[in-house]
Amino acid sequence: MKRASLVLLMLLSLGVGAALAGPCPAQFPTSRGDGTVAGVAVAGGTQYYFKDALLNGFDCFEQLSSWFPSYITSSNAMNPAKETVDMAYTTEGTATFSNVVVPTAGTYTLTMRYAFATGLFPGVLNRPEGILVNGIVMTSDLNFPVTGDFDTFSTVSIAVPLNAGQNTVQVFNVATQSVSRLDSMTVTAGGSNSCSVLPLAPGGLSVAEDSNNAIALTWNASAAPSGCTVGYYNVFRGATSGFIPSVANQIATVVSGTKYEDTTGMCQTPYYYVVQAVDLAGLSVTSTQASASISQCPTVSSAQINAGGPAVAPFISDVDFAGGSILSHKNVIDLSGVTNAAPMTVYQDARQGNFTYTLAGFVPGSSHTVRLHFAETYFSTVGSRTFNISINGTQVMTNFDIFAAAGAKNKAVIQELTANADSNGTFVVTFTSVVNSSLLSAIEIN
Repeated sequence: MKRASLVLLMLLSLGVGAALAGPCPAQFPTSRGDGTVAGVAVAGGTQYYFKDALLNGFDCFEQLSSWFPSYITSSNAMNPAKETVDMAYTTEGTATFSNVVVPTAGTYTLTMRYAFATGLFPGVLNRPEGILVNGIVMTSDLNFPVTGDFDTFSTVSIAVPLNAGQNTVQVFNVATQSVSRLDSMTVTAGGSNSCSVLPLAPGGLSVAEDSNNAIALTWNASAAPSGCTVGYYNVFRGATSGFIPSVANQIATVVSGTKYEDTTGMCQTPYYYVVQAVDLAGLSVTSTQASASISQCPTVSSAQINAGGPAVAPFISDVDFAGGSILSHKNVIDLSGVTNAAPMTVYQDARQGNFTYTLAGFVPGSSHTVRLHFAETYFSTVGSRTFNISINGTQVMTNFDIFAAAGAKNKAVIQELTANADSNGTFVVTFTSVVNSSLLSAIEIN
């Protein structure tokens, strides 16, 4: 495995990475670890290995024909299996330890052992990660400076509060350029940051309906104590006045600036908001509560979404989805077999797996044409990818096979269905895998 990694690095350094590009393996990856393995006692604390963490947020990086996060062997890894976790190339990758046990509540230091060379990102000399402890973001910017080699390890540390007994610690990606080799996390009692004072509560919270039929929030920056920097703000929303902020009703983490637009609220529904500042010492008390609602229920007559991809006129970037992951490639797609095809670049991104699109704002009960765009870019045989599609709870396609419908690989096909918006003016379109992963390039409702 190590030899293969070295060969890959040599090829990349010679600029032949494009020759390695291609589809990822058809089988969607699963985590080898479940995050529940007990830590190993070491001097001064307990050590956990990233190979045992629960990995999630898998994404296909076709330039290397591989899924990430992934497992990479390193001879200098501390764990007996010599396995590390590669978190690079996926913006939503996570590694979670759900059995971090400490004897008493207090401050503990998490020390991460890692390594990475610049690799495919020659100008990126630091790859930050986020740290989530018991559902609360400790930081979205823990710096991991380049170590210069994939087998040369270094460490970074952060002091965090832990509860007596079992805790959950998650490392989460904040960018595609993420850490390539995560080896171990050591938990030791005590520790401190240069920041030891909680920030003040944000002041001046103002919320109001804006021109986008959303609720705009603004607040004053929280004053940072000496030696501290406010790293980000947590935004909470409740349905009743005086609600208790919690992980369950946190709707956003604002890393930059002091404003946020809530686009997820229902019209003519009052909402209550509070904001909380966070520095390395911990969480401020929340701001004074403010309330607003969206007065009018807007109606729309159409929607065009590039599933898994950016805005490509007239399609907007991927929104209103839940579940699945992104697949990107550069395959040339044959558009000759369809009428009113999307631009080719739309078919070069897709959402895959089990996922749902929820498109709201239509006139309740109104009839529309739902156009679903597909292109099979990996399989070249009938029956290799099949899935079911339902609209508002009614199954409209069973064992749909993109290759069979198109008649060829890398050829666009569009399925047109007639459906009515539900009593709330919403279309809920659900894709459920049967054989391998469901795949969608774009969705239109006209």
